[in-house]
Amino acid sequence: MLVEAFAVGFSCVLVKFGAWWGAMGWDRPMIASTITGVLLGHPVEGITIGAALELVYLGAQSMGGVLPQDYGIGGIFGCAFAILASTKPSVAVALSIPFSMLGTLIYDLFKFWATSLVTKFQKHLEEHRIGAFKRLWYSQAIVYLAMWFLLGFISILVGTTAIKTLVNTIPTVIMHSLTVAAGMLPALGMALLMISLWDKKLAPYFFIGFGLVAFFKGTLIEVAFIGAAVAVLAIIGQLTTTKDVKPQEENVTNEEEDFFND
Repeated sequence: MLVEAFAVGFSCVLVKFGAWWGAMGWDRPMIASTITGVLLGHPVEGITIGAALELVYLGAQSMGGVLPQDYGIGGIFGCAFAILASTKPSVAVALSIPFSMLGTLIYDLFKFWATSLVTKFQKHLEEHRIGAFKRLWYSQAIVYLAMWFLLGFISILVGTTAIKTLVNTIPTVIMHSLTVAAGMLPALGMALLMISLWDKKLAPYFFIGFGLVAFFKGTLIEVAFIGAAVAVLAIIGQLTTTKDVKPQEENVTNEEEDFFND
């Protein structure tokens, strides 16, 4: 279990490193779970669980400095416990949500500590102590990454046995309820995304996708393929329209210039 704990801790470091150095998108559940699955030696399970969790957190976005849920940590631990405890993806969804909340709490505590360092950073700059400024900056980054590594390492090392025992003692009825709830959560994620993206111009595309799945029994891969083709056609149409509009605008400008020159 020591190797697995180290692998999950390293997964936390990789995911949070991508978030620290430029919002690379590594904290999305699809990427975070895939990284975890690869490091644990189960890449297929990591991708499968990541896809399920991505639908759940599809509409969750960070607004400024506010993080509603740490879906990266939720993706890591949901995938890790599902693999190590040999459970279904539905259980992974149920386990990921409390860990996503825990990740938000830990991040808020870190922000409180990091904010207290602002005066020290300012003092180093005022005194032109660039070396001290850099050391403080790298110390902050090391604390940030070490914090997440310890969370992953200790949680897996201590909690895997407890999670296995918990899963094995869950009655069949409750396990079935978790499966049903896990099937409903992706719909909630889609609904949250539609609230921010819904537009009358986009409505036909939504109903086309709905019809492909509901009436023609299309899979997500088939719908995504058709959606990509439609998106390319829409982009080509917009580019063509833009090229046609520019010459007309130039002609109007030339006519106005000729009028004033006369």
